[in-house]
Amino acid sequence: MTASRLETCPPKGLAAICLLLSFLMMGGCASKAQPLPPGARPAIQSQPTPAKAAAVIRTARLMIGAPYKWGGSSPDTGFDCSGLVWFSYHQNGINLPRVSWQQFNAGTPVKRGTLRPGDLIFHKVDKKGKSLHVGIVTDRGSFVHSPSSGKQVMESSLVNTYWEKHYLGARRILQ
Repeated sequence: MTASRLETCPPKGLAAICLLLSFLMMGGCASKAQPLPPGARPAIQSQPTPAKAAAVIRTARLMIGAPYKWGGSSPDTGFDCSGLVWFSYHQNGINLPRVSWQQFNAGTPVKRGTLRPGDLIFHKVDKKGKSLHVGIVTDRGSFVHSPSSGKQVMESSLVNTYWEKHYLGARRILQ
C-alpha cells in the first residue's frame, strides 16, 4: 500500500475503514475471475509451493536478464533453454540431464491442467534448427525460460497465445 493512498483517508475514526477499503481495492482485480483465451486451461494448481520447487524457481528468476547462449549453462556465459533448467536444478542439488530432449524424458509426465510450480514445460518451436523448448513453471501462472538468440532469460505467461499453440508436454521432477 502506498503512502499516497493512506494520505487520502480521513484522520480520525475512519482510518480503519479506509485501510480495509484500500486492501479490498488492491485485491479486487486479482480476485476477479478473468476469462482465459479460447483453449486455455488453468495455469497451475493452487497449492503451496514446496520448498525445493520454490528454491529452483528462485534460482531461475535470479537469471532473468542473462543472455541467451546456445549451449550455455552458466551465468558467466549465458543460457540456452535446457542449460537454464539444468543450472537451476543443479544449483539446488537436483541432477537433470543437460539437453532438452533428455529432460523431456526425465521425471514423470504431467497433464497440462495439473501443472505445479517447479514442473518442466515443453514447447515445439521449430526455429533455426531448434525444435524443443523447455522452461520452469512458476507459482505465478508463468514459466522462466531462455527463449532464443538475441534475447535474454525471461518469465512468460503460460496462457500466452504463442506458447499455448506450441505446447508439447510437461514433466514433474520434484514429487
